[in-house]
Amino acid sequence: MTVEKNSIVVQSKEQYSAMMDGEIVMIDIEQGKYYGLDGVGIRIWNHLAQPRRVSDLCELLLAEYDVAPASCEVDVLRFLNEMETQRLIESRPDWVADIGA
Repeated sequence: MTVEKNSIVVQSKEQYSAMMDGEIVMIDIEQGKYYGLDGVGIRIWNHLAQPRRVSDLCELLLAEYDVAPASCEVDVLRFLNEMETQRLIESRPDWVADIGA
């Protein structure tokens, strides 16, 4: 599934993550892979603790950072699609009711 502007995404329950030395470290035990996030990646990860529409996530980031809206959307979608490819986030249409959409 491709993450798009209207997609609803959330942290994958299959990943374990912890804050270490100013970075979020995640592990995929099944694949034996480690991932690290810092800076804006940490903010995105924290915002995805609960299911959130990508467009709403972009609005939150625009309020926090000095970035052009179009640039924010492109960068966030690229980041989220890579995270979904690595199974760090999940995207499902049935979460629409859960976030009050």
